[in-house]
Amino acid sequence: MIAPPRPALLLGLGGLLPPLAACVVVLAGPVEWHATAATVCATYDAVILSFLGGAWWGLAARGDLPRPLGGVLAASVLPALAGWCAMLIARTVGLMLLGLLFLVALSGDAWLARKRLAPAWWMRLRVPLSLGMAAIALVTGVATAPG
Repeated sequence: MIAPPRPALLLGLGGLLPPLAACVVVLAGPVEWHATAATVCATYDAVILSFLGGAWWGLAARGDLPRPLGGVLAASVLPALAGWCAMLIARTVGLMLLGLLFLVALSGDAWLARKRLAPAWWMRLRVPLSLGMAAIALVTGVATAPG
């Protein structure tokens, strides 16, 4: 596997900073900030999950394919819908769901890579980013759980 382009790697890793900062606030910040920080983390996670679905749409709709892949186009809207649903439920459960969704999304990334619809470096980028987003969401969710 080849390494992802440096800009993609740096921007991707930089994308972990907002939810990581929110998680740190939940873990170590003033109690009165915890709810807001957890909401910031969940909202950002849902946006990034939607962004990932948009990336899948773009890969499936490329002009150099013999035909658009309808199944991939349909699947590409699922991350946005799932992230939206996670925002509609209790914050703690929603964060845990978002964490699990980032793990599930890796199977979609892997499928795109296996079918050679994604760049050769795709999984070298997606695995650490998805694992990072999942870990941050799960830790934030557990930290905000009552009791």
